[in-house]
Amino acid sequence: MPSFPSACPLVLIPRVDDFALGDWAATTRAMKHGARFWLRQSWLPQRSPTFRPGYVRLGVNGDDLVAHAVLRDDRPNNRAVQWNERTWETGDVLEVFFQAEGWQGYHEFHVTPENQRLQLVFPRKDAFRMSRPWGAWAIQESCFESAVVINAPLTHWQAVVRLKLPLVLGGTGEGAAVPGSRKFRFTFSRYDYQPGQAGPITSATAPLTSGDFHNADEWSWAEAAR
Repeated sequence: MPSFPSACPLVLIPRVDDFALGDWAATTRAMKHGARFWLRQSWLPQRSPTFRPGYVRLGVNGDDLVAHAVLRDDRPNNRAVQWNERTWETGDVLEVFFQAEGWQGYHEFHVTPENQRLQLVFPRKDAFRMSRPWGAWAIQESCFESAVVINAPLTHWQAVVRLKLPLVLGGTGEGAAVPGSRKFRFTFSRYDYQPGQAGPITSATAPLTSGDFHNADEWSWAEAAR
């Protein structure tokens, strides 16, 4: 059961001011007070020569958990044009993973530079390893709000994801979220497809020992401010 271990570092996610999705000046002002997490390649002895930096700030706003990502990118692009496509295979994407304390399952959400989205829920942590079509875990109804912007020189993109706290802190299926807990595991990850490269450059905010984004046991722990 993914309960919070006392020896594990815990990051408090602070409250931030309200802002409208798509108002990037207000987003930057509000989210500068959030907790910042850098994308990295912790499983490699040295990061890839073509690694492009990025970070995600997290904050609590009302009943929402809000994430603001700023990502360097040589040419932000993703070919996905439909809901719940396999976005990690079609271009650049920011991935959001989170798991409530005590819950056996977890959510995985994707946002592309064009604001196409993928939504998945795994009822237990080994479900991803099962030989079932990935679409079996897809969520059809919208679970979160998002906004994206690509800068004019095509050198970076930003994304905002707004999630309801009951979604982040709850969970059904095998195991159940700890009642009243505001603790959760999480990681943000990235597929960065660069011109001329054979495959994507991957990174994550959690201190992973391999490039396996689905290893929830190695995700970071956080607690949403009250």
